[in-house]
Amino acid sequence: MGRRALPRLDPRERVVTVSIAMCTYNGSLFLSEQLASLMAQERLPDELVVCDDCSSDNTVDILREFAEDAPFPVLIYENKIRLKSTKNFEQAIALCQGDLILLCDQDDIWDTQKVSLTEQCFKKNERVSLVFSDAEVVGEDGSPLGYTLWESLRLDQDLQARIKTSEAFEILNFRPLVTGSTMGFRKEFRDLVLPIPGGITLIHDGWIALMISLTGVLDLIDRTLMKYRQHPRQQLGAPENNRANPDAGFMANAQRRNGYETEIEKLEAVRERVRSQGSRYNFNPKIDLDGRLKHLQQRLTISELRLKRIPVVFEELVTGRYHRYSNGLYSLFKDLAQ
Repeated sequence: MGRRALPRLDPRERVVTVSIAMCTYNGSLFLSEQLASLMAQERLPDELVVCDDCSSDNTVDILREFAEDAPFPVLIYENKIRLKSTKNFEQAIALCQGDLILLCDQDDIWDTQKVSLTEQCFKKNERVSLVFSDAEVVGEDGSPLGYTLWESLRLDQDLQARIKTSEAFEILNFRPLVTGSTMGFRKEFRDLVLPIPGGITLIHDGWIALMISLTGVLDLIDRTLMKYRQHPRQQLGAPENNRANPDAGFMANAQRRNGYETEIEKLEAVRERVRSQGSRYNFNPKIDLDGRLKHLQQRLTISELRLKRIPVVFEELVTGRYHRYSNGLYSLFKDLAQ
């Protein structure tokens, strides 16, 4: 479809434009309900960018019919080959023109105030770089399951307060807590997060939140601004049993194979992006990626040793790296016990 420039008003009025980046794939079962919720927004988006990943059902027909009546531009892109979720979102984000980019899944239902309240967070504080909200977890038929997304993620009041500070990177590095469909960020950070590297454990939302936490301020809206639908065909979900204690005891935890290789790959990708974008963004100088990587490489060495691991463990203890980059004595004993 043709490209239309978004309206630009007097910058003194602090007017911003909002793009919604949506990805679809065989989404006909729930898509119409989600599109209707976008149409019902108190503050309509300035554009909806949809990238369809080679759907074999009537998803694209639903999108085209919606685009004919939508009160905002709807740009539909049909992939020639399947990109899958992360790369498809990368493409959709790259095509957005708005000052703010909100991510959108095909199977949820947005609250009528989702766009307006997200926009208000950015307008209230020009330092805020990324905003995310809670969501009501619902079943396949849209009925409430009795808990929220943040309850599933165990995102309590303490974490909510800390994630708005310079601790955000430390928190998100261990626990990806920002779900893409609840997220919006400023377009100026697009070059920082794109392209999204392949071969790491993070998908698009975890990578975006982690990278922006290195240089920007995160804010959150303590409200359920969408219905987060659970069904067998979704990529990820928010199962209720996440609310229970996920740890099965220290020894069980210690016996798990540590994913140091994958953690090292992730942080090497982060470090490479920081180095390549260092002239454009002000990164938090307190986050020592080199020291963190050295500690992980030492822990990888420890996991491959037996009695010889003790000197390496002692070195990580006396340098303080267990306490700076891991869970202190808990991680030390875990390394000795595995």
